Amino acid sequence: MTTWATFLSDLRLDLKDTGATQRFTDGALYLWVKDAIRDYSMHYPRRMDRIELSAADGAYPLPADFIQDVEVEYPLNTFLERRQQRPGQSYAQGTTPTYYYTSRGNLYLDSLPPAGPIYLTYDAVHPSPESADDLTFVLTVPVIDEELIRLYVKAKASEQLRTQQASLDRFKLGSGDRQDNPLLPEVNTLMIEYRTKLAERYPGRSIRFWKPKRA
Repeated sequence: MTTWATFLSDLRLDLKDTGATQRFTDGALYLWVKDAIRDYSMHYPRRMDRIELSAADGAYPLPADFIQDVEVEYPLNTFLERRQQRPGQSYAQGTTPTYYYTSRGNLYLDSLPPAGPIYLTYDAVHPSPESADDLTFVLTVPVIDEELIRLYVKAKASEQLRTQQASLDRFKLGSGDRQDNPLLPEVNTLMIEYRTKLAERYPGRSIRFWKPKRA
């Protein structure tokens, strides 16, 4: 894995922004990297296995980095089924949990919370450094995919340069329908390249219609 300090250095090399006077501040690059990691996580999330959740006011608050549930167990090795909500259908509350569902940042069971925690396996957002100065932070994005994060940031950096260029008189609003900003094609190309390489990461795979038993 790569530290934030190393990634930031690699990013500046990629942006050709290693001179004494830098075009982009560490703060700007940090903001764009956070955005890139969040976007990347929607496609390639971090898997969190068997995280203990405790009940609060009859529900189980989901982790802050939660994207989507994968499995819920109570007790361990006993898998609950995700309940498919149907309009107009009422659901009885049992004494032993069988089903679960998620809503508004919480996980709910079809019974009163049992004694002890439940165990959630879920897809999560990859974490980001706490700040631009958190140089020892270790990224969880796989090294093979760091290029994707850099591509996203390069598109954002080019977008900022385009905005600065557009502030020149010949691109100001009111001067007609101007479509000749020379940086616009580069911004679009970089983001298209990012999306294309994201799609290339998806491998062909089979779909299971059953849940394998844990060893």
